Amino acid sequence: MANIAWEERAKERRLENKRLKKKIKELTVSRDFWKTKAMARKFNLDELNKKLATVKKNLLQIMGI
Repeated sequence: MANIAWEERAKERRLENKRLKKKIKELTVSRDFWKTKAMARKFNLDELNKKLATVKKNLLQIMGI
């Protein structure tokens, strides 16, 4: 009887570990996707801010003339 309970618990633990590993993999992929997306957005935002600063500088020079 004790052997059966041990085997059953071992099978349940194995299945739970398998589900947890799958969930970890899904979360890692999701996190990496959002991280990449956020980094690309930040890069684009920085580029736009540089262009805006250049435009403001040129406008100030034009108004100063």
